[in-house]
Amino acid sequence: MLQSVPSSHLRHVGRQVKTFVRASEWWGYKFSPLLATAYATASLTNTSIWSLLPCLLLLLLALTVGAIYVSLLNDWTDRSIDEAAGKANRLAGKSPTFTSLILGFCVSIGFAFGLYFYTLSPAVSLWYLGAWLAYTLYSLPPCRLKTRVFWGILADAAGAHFFPQLFTVALISNWFDYTVSTGWWWATGVWAITCGIRNILWHQLSDVAADRQAGITTFVTRFGERPAQRLGQWVVFPLEVLAFGFVLFILARPLTLAALLVYASLEAMRWKLWEQRPLVLAPNQRIVLNEYYITFYPLALLLSQAGRYPLDYSVVLLHLLLFGGHVSVSARNAFQLVGQLLRRLAR
Repeated sequence: MLQSVPSSHLRHVGRQVKTFVRASEWWGYKFSPLLATAYATASLTNTSIWSLLPCLLLLLLALTVGAIYVSLLNDWTDRSIDEAAGKANRLAGKSPTFTSLILGFCVSIGFAFGLYFYTLSPAVSLWYLGAWLAYTLYSLPPCRLKTRVFWGILADAAGAHFFPQLFTVALISNWFDYTVSTGWWWATGVWAITCGIRNILWHQLSDVAADRQAGITTFVTRFGERPAQRLGQWVVFPLEVLAFGFVLFILARPLTLAALLVYASLEAMRWKLWEQRPLVLAPNQRIVLNEYYITFYPLALLLSQAGRYPLDYSVVLLHLLLFGGHVSVSARNAFQLVGQLLRRLAR
């Protein structure tokens, strides 16, 4: 007779797997904005998102395989560097056979997804496989664009943001047989690449001490912290805001603007009450707008859709199940700040 596996054991295994593939570093931060783009593109078709659920599941599965591949490939190619920098590496001590098998498995699954997407549309497949190619060139010798200064930040931004975002647009529009406007492609693409560049600059700024210790050449170690911050603050961020503003303009959904106002109010209260100034780009600090992209933007889109298609409230609940951790942090902050503000006013 088969014995049931204790749920506590399953949870422990689940936590180990999440740690091994570094899921906490990409699940909410990368996938929630990607789903937001899926919701936004679906809203342009004036169709219920509930009918999109099979496509959303396919999207998440395909992107999850890619994200796991990226995490493991990064760890594998950074073993000696992480050791020199005194950083933990999840593949340290693992046999080459184990590493080859697990990476080969990821590549096989990714290639299968790519072939399936090609049957839907060559464009969908190319955007999907483009992310795999960008990150492979970013991490793997002899190209290893990670150490090629500007090409490194461009490859990271392309692999983590640009290709996945445009793959999402292509898949959703193909699913609905809807022709997306050129403006939507450009706005989403420019927003994705600039947001990606700002985030990789943040990562390099946060890791600059370890990178210098290990002798890694990045944009920040080559040109210094101040030039990198100036690039992010005065060139990349204005383009990001302009492109995202165009995204919101095309959508014309009042709830997305209302959510932006709520987010701005939350940042203002953090600054006033907690002395947490909104920062465009600073090492090891929360940077402005990321919370909106991850939490407020997708929820605003879903609630806007649910107002027209009540069945989409089910998708709101599913989104909260997937990304509830990020939502709860923002909600707790809001309750704490409003309570603190009311106590001040009552004095």
